[in-house]
Amino acid sequence: MTALTAITGRLADRAPDSRRGRAAGDAALLFDAPGPRGRVRILIVSLVVAVLLIAIVVAGLHQLSSAGQLDYVKWRYFLGQSIVNYLGEAILKTLRAAGIAAVLSFPIGIALGWARMARSTALRGAVGLWIDAMRAIPMLLLVYFFLLAVPRWGPTLPSMWMLVVPIVMCTSATTAEVFRSGVRSLDAGQSEAAVALGLSSGQTMRLVLAPQALRLMLPTLITQMVTILKDTSLGYVVAYGELMHATKVLTNAAGFDVYLPAYVVVALIYVVINWLLSAAARRIEARSR
Repeated sequence: MTALTAITGRLADRAPDSRRGRAAGDAALLFDAPGPRGRVRILIVSLVVAVLLIAIVVAGLHQLSSAGQLDYVKWRYFLGQSIVNYLGEAILKTLRAAGIAAVLSFPIGIALGWARMARSTALRGAVGLWIDAMRAIPMLLLVYFFLLAVPRWGPTLPSMWMLVVPIVMCTSATTAEVFRSGVRSLDAGQSEAAVALGLSSGQTMRLVLAPQALRLMLPTLITQMVTILKDTSLGYVVAYGELMHATKVLTNAAGFDVYLPAYVVVALIYVVINWLLSAAARRIEARSR
């Protein structure tokens, strides 16, 4: 037992070295290792680029300071209790619109992806045409359609639904293609085995293929939430009180120029929320391996 443990330990110690060796070999296949002069040139170019970047940043900060954009009073404006509360409400509205869009988009997208793999040629063609159209049309155009055209033919939708419905239309089309790709990536032997067991095509999809495809596409769906969250910024078009619209209201009500602080603050809020969603996607992807 002791000898077996020692051999296992030596193999485990050698495994990282072998992996590093393979990685180094793969890198050597992609490009030639630089010689002494090449390394010196790379170092010089890297230093020059770093100095230029620092100079650009310093010049930009100096220009902003000269224009008064870095004055403390302009940044302190967004620390007021009423401003913080207003931005908090805007964040909640952003998350509400994104959550509703995700809850609707993902099931509809899975249904569309399922229908695009149906046996009926007419159904596949119709669904495929819809998916291709929704993936090609800019979402902003759909938002304007529900804002300007739909009220002329029917009842006017609430501002949140003028935003959510276009997001659902575009995102569900993308989700349909993700689901279809997930199903196509599965081994064909699983479908053949299900047919051999007497399962119908619908039962094969529902009981065998769809659960595995959903597990594979789960990290992608969470990443898709980042896209949905960013798409809610189009709410300013329909005067829905999400973050971008709230920023526009605050800059107009400030009475002085606070455009740079306002959009920097809102950008940081988006970065934090999207970083949390991306971290959740990476964690789920790591667990699903």
